[in-house]
Amino acid sequence: METNFRFIQLADPQFGQFAHLSGMSDHQIMTYKRSNLKVDKESKYYHLENETRLFSKAISIANELEVSFVVICGDMVNTPGNREQIHAVKTIAKQLKANIPVFWVPGNHDVGADTEVPTIESLIEYRKEFGEDYFSFTHNGYKFLVINSVVLAHPELVIEECLDQMKFIEVEMNEAKDKNIPTVVFTHHPLFLDNANEGSMEPEWAPSPPGKAGYWTIPNPTRSDLIDLFERGNVQAVFAGHWHRNNYARNGKMEMITSGPVGYPLGEDPSGYRIVKINNNQISHSYHKLNQ
Repeated sequence: METNFRFIQLADPQFGQFAHLSGMSDHQIMTYKRSNLKVDKESKYYHLENETRLFSKAISIANELEVSFVVICGDMVNTPGNREQIHAVKTIAKQLKANIPVFWVPGNHDVGADTEVPTIESLIEYRKEFGEDYFSFTHNGYKFLVINSVVLAHPELVIEECLDQMKFIEVEMNEAKDKNIPTVVFTHHPLFLDNANEGSMEPEWAPSPPGKAGYWTIPNPTRSDLIDLFERGNVQAVFAGHWHRNNYARNGKMEMITSGPVGYPLGEDPSGYRIVKINNNQISHSYHKLNQ
């Protein structure tokens, strides 16, 4: 089946992060810098103006391009369960044209009760606001799989949720294999940054925050299990966020794309959005700066 469509991938609009990272001391900024994270020196403020402007622009571009859908790869908010932040991001998303669906992918700031480790209660709250935290959908001959990487990376308090999700992924990948359906995966955490065998610790150029080894990627052995399933399911590309900058890697035929943020950049890549085109079963993509 010949395919020809495009969608927009967004990541980390993270309403509340601009205020959270403002007003920091030189010592605090240096702590971020030791983890290779760039935080600007600026006076403290408390509003959502920057996130509102950037996310509104991204939604406007999606409408102008009349894309098939928009997917947001996690961290819609900075503070889990914050009513103001959740209301702001959902209100702006409703500005999408009626024929352009939006698909939410849970991030650690959305389902992690302490922004990292999810609980049953935090998952229930997320589902009330954004719907299912893992699911699949199809479009024009492609299967798209949304996973909850927060549960997979930190199942300590939600073991059954993790096991259920892995079973779901296995079923989806078996179907993709049996029916020869090309597949794309959306996640918050990338599987890896350099290569699939880099180990649970990230590369030296991407150190985790102090005391949070393995913060940036899905750690082993879960990562290896997922890669095996994705190979079975003919996964062509995995799109992620979380890193607040762009990064590209491969494992065989599967490309691992980590996208920069709609919101606060933590590296040299600007706030932006990614246009993904699928034409005749070939995937291409490009990252674009959001005008500020």
